Amino acid sequence: MLQIAFYLSCGATACYLWGRRIKGKADSFNSITRVADIKCLDDLLKEKATNLLVVLSGKVASATPFNCKHENDSSSGDVFEAKFEMGYETKKDDDGGLINKSHNFLLQIKETPWYLEDGTGLVKVVRAELADGYVDTLKPQFDMLSMSEIFQRFENPQEGSKVICRGALDTGTSLTIIGEAARDESGTLSIQKPKEQSFMIFSGEGSFDKMVGNLKSNSEFYFFYSKIFGTIAVAIAVVKGVGFVRRVLRERSENATDSDNEENP
Repeated sequence: MLQIAFYLSCGATACYLWGRRIKGKADSFNSITRVADIKCLDDLLKEKATNLLVVLSGKVASATPFNCKHENDSSSGDVFEAKFEMGYETKKDDDGGLINKSHNFLLQIKETPWYLEDGTGLVKVVRAELADGYVDTLKPQFDMLSMSEIFQRFENPQEGSKVICRGALDTGTSLTIIGEAARDESGTLSIQKPKEQSFMIFSGEGSFDKMVGNLKSNSEFYFFYSKIFGTIAVAIAVVKGVGFVRRVLRERSENATDSDNEENP
C-alpha cells in the first residue's frame, strides 16, 4: 500500500508541475498586448517604440498576388506557394545504352510581399514563413499524392515529374499573428519575428483566444488530478500510519503486561 501511495504522490507532483507549466504558458500569452484594431498600432508604437510584442488579427492581402490555383478554384490570388515534386530521369551513353537511373525531388517556393488588413489599417508581415504554425495556414491546392502512388512511381518509374503535394496561402485568409510590431526604414508598419519570444501564426481570428482557453482548461485538468492523486496518497499514508502506531502501542502494552507477570509470578 505504501508503494501505491508513493507512486500516487509522484503522479500528483508530476501533474501539478505540468499543470503549472501549462498555466504559465497561458499567462504569458495573456500578458501580450492584444491589438483590437490595426490602426491602434500607431499609438502603441509611440508609447513603446521597441520590443513591442502584440497579438493582432486580420485578412491576408497583397498588392502583387499571383495565381497558382486549380482551374476550378475561384480565389482571387495567393501570396505564397510551396510545391514538392518527384521526378524520374534516365541518362544514356552515346550508343544508346542505359547507364543511369535516378529519382529527383524538388521543392519550389514562390512568394510575394503581403500584409494583414482589417478595414482600419494594414500592417506588413515580414518573414512569416519563419513563424510557428505557418505551414498549418497553407491550403492544399491539389490532391496530394498518396503513399501508395509514390511507391508505385518508385517501382514503375515514368519519365517526367509529378507533384507530390502543393500548398498556398490565399488572399482573404483570416489569420492571427503574435510578433513584434515595428516600423521599417520607410516608416511602414510591420510585424516581424521577436528577438526573444516566439513568432506564431494561427488560422482564423478566434484561434488564438481558443488556444489560450484550451491551455487554461488543460492546466485545470492537471491540477484537478494532482489533488485527487495527492489526496488518495495522503489517505493511504494516514491509514498505514495509524495502523503502524496502533501496532506499536499494542506491542508495547503487551510487553509491559508480560514484564509485570514475570515480576509478579
